Amino acid sequence: MRLTALFAALLFNIQLFAQLPLASQVYVLNNSPETKTKTGSRKEILSGSGAILAKQTIAVISIEKGKIIRYKTGPSDDELFFVIKNGPVTVHLNEQHSQLDRGSVVFVLPGDEVSIENKSSNTVQVYEMHHRSIARPDNTRGSKAGASFAMNWNDMVFKPHNKGGIRQLFDRQTTMLNRFDIHVTQLNQGLKSHDPHTHTNEEIILMLDGHAEMQIGTDHQKAEPGDVVWLGSNILHNLSNIGDTPCLYFAIQWN
Repeated sequence: MRLTALFAALLFNIQLFAQLPLASQVYVLNNSPETKTKTGSRKEILSGSGAILAKQTIAVISIEKGKIIRYKTGPSDDELFFVIKNGPVTVHLNEQHSQLDRGSVVFVLPGDEVSIENKSSNTVQVYEMHHRSIARPDNTRGSKAGASFAMNWNDMVFKPHNKGGIRQLFDRQTTMLNRFDIHVTQLNQGLKSHDPHTHTNEEIILMLDGHAEMQIGTDHQKAEPGDVVWLGSNILHNLSNIGDTPCLYFAIQWN
């Protein structure tokens, strides 16, 4: 009886935490289901797994005036990554306090605490990303690579190039990942990011501004502000600016 009960409990836990593989496609913010919360609302854009990540979720969190969301993580919990969609917000990260506005980011290692507070007179929105690796988390690797941090948009160095420009945020190891690489691309009107290509790393494109068309394999899909693109390993892809203003988007890769 004890073995049967143990097996049933183990099976339940596996089913509870199992994540279906994410399809390579554009995940549309406006089509995402919305649920009310004590602090505002939550729209889950995507949730699933990949070749490296056992769990990957991205949601847009709305925080009403005067409300605060608190995240207290343990050493075995998910890593967290936030992008301010529209602010301003006050971020309390461990013992540090930052005023952050649109495009700013927060990265949180397992075991740290973060709170996001809305002191403004309007509702604010934040992209909330949870991820967990298939491989065993390495807390020592994560702490050696650097602490959790908040990064203000105004402190991100913009380097112009012939297609627009780039802001390289960071490229480092983490508790969950051997490499976590994030940059923000500005792509001018009528241009494409590059010829269709593939790479081993999975990738997320998070659209901030502009109107784009993604080639994903042989398919072409529109991507609008707020949408998220998931690209699996070795999937042929590129992004074209089909609007009359620059596209601005986060490009996130890992291994």
